[in-house]
Amino acid sequence: MAEAMTTAAAELGLLALQLRTTANAQHEALAADPNNPALLYGLGRTMGQLGQHDLALQLVGQAIARDPGVADYHAALGSGLLQARHRRDAAEEFREALRLDATCVEARAGLADLLLDDGDVVGARALLDQAPDGVPALARSLGRLALVEARWEDATRYLLAHLGTTPLDANALFYLGVVLQTREMLEPATASYRQAVLIDPGLFEAHANLSTLLVATGENAEALVHAEEAVRLAPDRAGVYLNRANARRDIGDLAGAIADLQRAVSFDPQYAEAWSSLGNLYHDLAETSLALDAHARAVALAPHLAQARWNRSFTLLAAGQLPLGWDEYEARRGTVAARPEPREFGWPEWTGQPLAGRRILVWREQGLGDELLFLTCVPDLISAGADVTVLVSPRLESIVKRSMPRAAVRADLVGAVHRSESFDWQISMASLPRQLRRDRSQFPTESPRLIPNDAQRVRWKGRLEPFGPGRKIGICWRSGLITPERRRHYAPLAAWEPILRVPGLVWVNLQYDECEAELAQVESSWGVSIHRWVRDDLRNDLESVLGLLAGLDLVVTAPTAVSSLAGAIGVPTIQVDSGSDWTAFGETRSPWFPSIEVAARRAEEADWGRVMAEVAGRLGG
Repeated sequence: MAEAMTTAAAELGLLALQLRTTANAQHEALAADPNNPALLYGLGRTMGQLGQHDLALQLVGQAIARDPGVADYHAALGSGLLQARHRRDAAEEFREALRLDATCVEARAGLADLLLDDGDVVGARALLDQAPDGVPALARSLGRLALVEARWEDATRYLLAHLGTTPLDANALFYLGVVLQTREMLEPATASYRQAVLIDPGLFEAHANLSTLLVATGENAEALVHAEEAVRLAPDRAGVYLNRANARRDIGDLAGAIADLQRAVSFDPQYAEAWSSLGNLYHDLAETSLALDAHARAVALAPHLAQARWNRSFTLLAAGQLPLGWDEYEARRGTVAARPEPREFGWPEWTGQPLAGRRILVWREQGLGDELLFLTCVPDLISAGADVTVLVSPRLESIVKRSMPRAAVRADLVGAVHRSESFDWQISMASLPRQLRRDRSQFPTESPRLIPNDAQRVRWKGRLEPFGPGRKIGICWRSGLITPERRRHYAPLAAWEPILRVPGLVWVNLQYDECEAELAQVESSWGVSIHRWVRDDLRNDLESVLGLLAGLDLVVTAPTAVSSLAGAIGVPTIQVDSGSDWTAFGETRSPWFPSIEVAARRAEEADWGRVMAEVAGRLGG
């Protein structure tokens, strides 16, 4: 990306040098013949390319005054007026140019762009269809038309062809960035936007889109720079405040993010996405009433917006409003974030009908932690008399087979269900709570649900016994899926110092991603030992993980799959939470796994100090 920016800057500098040389020659020619319209027009075009747009308009206007019958002059004036955002005057000049010469490519392209700006796709297509085939100067407009019509490959081809001859066209680079972003080609899209704003720093749409992409890739400092620039360039656009709010959120400035979102909805009270984002931030701060109000506004404004409804479900569930919460949770199916895997099962979805003697297929969805929660509903189906087939993550297959012998358990792989099979119903695991957990009284009161392998129990007992008589406690401090937005919900390992310094405890690592450098730093700085076995796969070998968990006296963990695994076999667990995890429904003990106690940060707390001190006190008591 840096190389692309350097190349663009070099090309821009070389072009500017060439243009200044050309301008000097044109000045000299014009001095000798000051009323020559062709010279006035030529110098005007050069001045426009050098960014001196006011002078360019004056010079081209003088050319038209001396010879009003030249289509190219009117087209050039139209382009300059469009650059200065005088849209109506630009349209008049383009139309005059086409009246004088119907083949004027610049006028046809400029007018097509104006029509596309106004949403008149039919009119723009008619203009471009009437042009001769294979005109290179129309490639950008044809690319933009293809973009609007969602013809992504055509749009990419046209825009790349245009940029091959006009590499420093900022608008074309912006359009190409939009196409690439839509096609989820994020790295080249980012490079395209970066070049666009380098060439034309006033292109606020490119700054806004670039900030969005940089937020998504975790480049938060640069994201904020471009979000700030978009606000400066277009302070009356509600969307720029949503962009800046996202950038501020991910650097931890939640107050600033909320202020931006409030400004966005003050500019546009119908801005459903901003209301939904505001609800999310209030939810993160445990401002439940404000979050519910904001989410309700978002859903009322855009009931079709699946992400807004799914966002709302988390706050409803966190507030203990289970019936409506589970209803809204169904909206996840229409979101990009959840990305439920496509299923082509031909059987109807189960919606609560009697199950005795009927066959039902249950299939997994989302991450391991969620799968473990929703698996607790499957025994209800078996108890109701159903013949249950359940598809689970391959790494859970043997565990669930052992733990639920009355179900037919299969790894969720291609071909797991044959087309010749017949079921009365099918349902996603994530939809089971909507039917079976609409009230706290419907949750299990006993643990465990999963049964560790006996051989693994023995193996881990032999590994743990040499550490002596102290309580053996497992620790896991973050999810394996850390995005910039999720990072603030997990305390860094450095914040766990009060817990890890409690004397007399034997610490065992349960963190399942790369963490050796962090553990080594902690051991060196604090003089503690955290036992680990580098050859063991804590992410995928769940039979081994369950055996390890079964040998521990306690687990202290962030809200991760480790928490659910420990809870699923009944190990006492303290879940250290940011206050935003919805799965406890606002209570201090998990309804899914009663052995899990929740230690949550309060809304007004800026750090993790109080939570960590309290947990340390419990461990040392």
